[in-house]
Amino acid sequence: MDQIKHNYVQVDGLKLHFAEIGSESSPVVLFFHGFPEISYIWRHQMIAVAKAGYRAIAPDYRGYGLSDVPAEPEKTSFADLVADTATILASLAISKVFVIGKDFGGMVGYIFALFFPEKLAGIITLGIPYMPPEALQQLQTLPEGFYMRRWQEPGRAEADFGR
Repeated sequence: MDQIKHNYVQVDGLKLHFAEIGSESSPVVLFFHGFPEISYIWRHQMIAVAKAGYRAIAPDYRGYGLSDVPAEPEKTSFADLVADTATILASLAISKVFVIGKDFGGMVGYIFALFFPEKLAGIITLGIPYMPPEALQQLQTLPEGFYMRRWQEPGRAEADFGR
């Protein structure tokens, strides 16, 4: 794991973290983590992808992992996460990526593909079906015990962990 480098980029006054490994001249695989995870979950895949000749990059979304928490985290949108990603790629002079998104990261990947189709070489998602952006409004209609709903109520997930 020592070969994975940790870097930061400033976006909208926030210091955002991303992990990377591989040659700068190699094709890029961009890993999006799920909820409530961080970029660290991709460490084994990043090493394998780099050994296969790719450059692997895994950002921590704003408010996650080693990235700064925005002043009003509840106002963070998928569009913010996609714009953050575009800024990271621009700062690294990367024009095209393969995206792999897990869970919540799949949604970030889908929206990235819609906003920046010219930057997308391909996309793979795990654990979530494709949903058009307007379907995101339906997340509030998820069943009461669904894990994403449990995290929306302050203290509820922490109480679950405490048990």
